[in-house]
Amino acid sequence: MATGVETVLRPPAGEGTGPVRPARWFAPVASSRAVFAAATLLAHLPVLFWYGRRLHDGGDEPLGLVALTLALVTTPAKTWREQLPAPAALAAAGVLAAGFVLAEQIPMLARALLLVVALAILLGHGAGSTARGALLALSLPVTTSLQFYLGYPLRVVAAELGRHVVAVGGVPVERWGVTLRWAGGDVVVDAPCSGLNMLWTSLVLAAGVAAWRRLPAGRTVGLLSVAVVAVILANALRVGLLFFVETGRWTVPGWFHSALALLLMLVLAAGLLTLTRGRLSEVGRATLAADGGRTAATRWIKTARWTLGLVVAATGAAPWLATPGRAAFTPNSGEVFPGWPELFEGRPWIRLVREQPLSAVLGTGALTTGVFRQDGRWVVLRWIREPSRQLHPAADCFRARGYEVGPLRLVRDDRGVTWSEFRAARAGEGWRVRERFHDERGGEWTDVSAWYWSALRRSTPGPWWAVTVVAPEDGVTPEAGAPRA
Repeated sequence: MATGVETVLRPPAGEGTGPVRPARWFAPVASSRAVFAAATLLAHLPVLFWYGRRLHDGGDEPLGLVALTLALVTTPAKTWREQLPAPAALAAAGVLAAGFVLAEQIPMLARALLLVVALAILLGHGAGSTARGALLALSLPVTTSLQFYLGYPLRVVAAELGRHVVAVGGVPVERWGVTLRWAGGDVVVDAPCSGLNMLWTSLVLAAGVAAWRRLPAGRTVGLLSVAVVAVILANALRVGLLFFVETGRWTVPGWFHSALALLLMLVLAAGLLTLTRGRLSEVGRATLAADGGRTAATRWIKTARWTLGLVVAATGAAPWLATPGRAAFTPNSGEVFPGWPELFEGRPWIRLVREQPLSAVLGTGALTTGVFRQDGRWVVLRWIREPSRQLHPAADCFRARGYEVGPLRLVRDDRGVTWSEFRAARAGEGWRVRERFHDERGGEWTDVSAWYWSALRRSTPGPWWAVTVVAPEDGVTPEAGAPRA
């Protein structure tokens, strides 16, 4: 009996009894998806530093961290430990190589998007991988860029669909651009009514639910498409209902605007959750069943803990490890700068030749820019040769300098000129900021997205002027100086 036991426990002939060779465990770990993902991030530190700066500069809301956290939390634990197949490694390498080759020709946002695609490939295994890739893409600081490119088209769609909602209420209206015209006047669908924030939130919610439910690619794409259509319709309904408020037909409290947007968002969320109810994929069920005996709640809590810690540490350290850069502007138009006008609104002004604090706020490097002083206020005039993404709205510039920016609204001055206006406040100082864009042929716009699409279609030949007027609020004396960075 003893001899039999000894025979069973005795190692086979030719094998030693020493420690396990490192290669037996190191090779699988070194080829795991987690290691490849970590190496990819280390190779793209400039992109990570840029990401951290964008989260802190005020130009974009830092809500992308929510999408990033959802993407990491919903990645199954075993996915990180799996060995990366050769086809996936080659595909990710190809995407990263394109990013390195084009690094000097494409903006940092495009490089970040290529990095996201590579990470989606490296971690894209199993049910829910498409949704996790969508969450990674939505985590990028793209709100400002999307507002620049999509803000005006979304407003056109909202105005067109919204006028049918108004017609149901018995008021005949016509749409002119983003303006609803009726017998009593005009109602403008302004930039905050583009529905872009609602669209981003709904996409994050839809992708998060799809990743949680482990939906396959087809169902994920379908759910995201439903979210887009639902948001467009919901925003059109909001525009139509607010028309009756803005025209004085309905008398509502001041919180009605926010309450209406919140109500529509809750209805959208409930609809998306209902669509995915009980649709956990077979692959997702098998993954959960084989998860080492741990409950889903336990796994989520543990993963969320280190994920949030990692995100907070990385985003907190990134701004201290890099310095912001400025892209160059290279016009290709033959237009020649005509010089600065001697009068503004019929009154003389003084050009500030030396760089002033206001120049640091609104920037003077990308375009032909002049800063002027007139009657205790400051005027920033920018001359634009061609359509350019480098023309930022003034509100983004003030946010980037730490000012709290109030909601945008449209105002009409004594000369009948329409402006977009907002309030900027910081450390006891307050400023009223007006902005408009116009050409020499009578064309005028109140936001940068509307101007950009008109200029891009060449429906308004350039050059153009962007005018920003910064005036002190009541209680702030002109001697307090321009807004300081």
